[in-house]
Amino acid sequence: MLDRFFVCFGLSFVFLATPLRADFSVTDPAQIHMVTFRGCEEACSGFRDYFADRNLPVEVTVTDIGRNRSLLPDVVARLREEEPDLVVSWGTSVSTALIGPIGDGNETPLGDIPVVFMIVADPVRSDLIKDYDASGRATVTGVRNRVPEEAQIRTLFEYFEPDAIGIVNDPAEANSVYNTEAITPLAETLGFELISETYAIGPDGLADPAEIPVKIADLAAKGAEAIYVGSSSFNLEHAEAFTAAALEHGLPVFSAYEQMVSDADALMAVANSYVNVGKLAATQAHAILFEGAIPGDLPIATLNRYSVIINMRVARTLELYPPIQLISIAEIVE
Repeated sequence: MLDRFFVCFGLSFVFLATPLRADFSVTDPAQIHMVTFRGCEEACSGFRDYFADRNLPVEVTVTDIGRNRSLLPDVVARLREEEPDLVVSWGTSVSTALIGPIGDGNETPLGDIPVVFMIVADPVRSDLIKDYDASGRATVTGVRNRVPEEAQIRTLFEYFEPDAIGIVNDPAEANSVYNTEAITPLAETLGFELISETYAIGPDGLADPAEIPVKIADLAAKGAEAIYVGSSSFNLEHAEAFTAAALEHGLPVFSAYEQMVSDADALMAVANSYVNVGKLAATQAHAILFEGAIPGDLPIATLNRYSVIINMRVARTLELYPPIQLISIAEIVE
């Protein structure tokens, strides 16, 4: 049954742009196995494009669990049997299963196979690594893709200063819970009320999209003046329904996901491009496979700058126009 979740992408090229320290070639390429949570999206594509653009002999196999966490033990067993040269884990749920909490020791469920994680909002709080200078685990490194919560909320306050901000948690997602915990002390620092709602979890272990308009209505009824979406794969996956429900109540959505602005009706995002996050993860993989780096010796990589994206169509609908200092630095979409 598990085989239906595996899709292979071969990336082998004749001309090598970079001298190799490892013994890989076009006939014997490096084997990278990526495990994703909800398909091969922008970060996955950015990772693959990095190697294609540099003509490196790499074969990437992508396993997507389709949000079904129950598949992860079988994925771990298959990876241990296959022993690829490197594993890439996408998201906190997948990374937790493949890497395991550092409290259990430096070993991972994958043994000696090196792992690069990405799209993990808070790998320290998720107990995957010791700190951002080094993972504390010989076989593990990764990238930090999230713009810090304080930077996101302070940028929101540059747009306007709501007295109350709403947030909707998915308790099935560790990232979503951690994000709310990180926002809570900022409410006191910046002087706003944080109104939190939580999706119910069904028998399948997942939140129900039908709850989205109900939770948005509850936030509006409790006095929320804006909604913040920090880390939530569920809210991102249902971005159109989420932002449409918010607009019905005249509530602007501020997000850590640029897709919620560009592909749906969020007002503003403070975000890092997922494509660039994938490419950054690929630089970590490159260092391990082709430069002989030990994963645990590499610092957790982070992008040096982030983007502000504003949806002017939504701004006009809400009659909530951005100040000139944000327009001067933002990417504007319609």
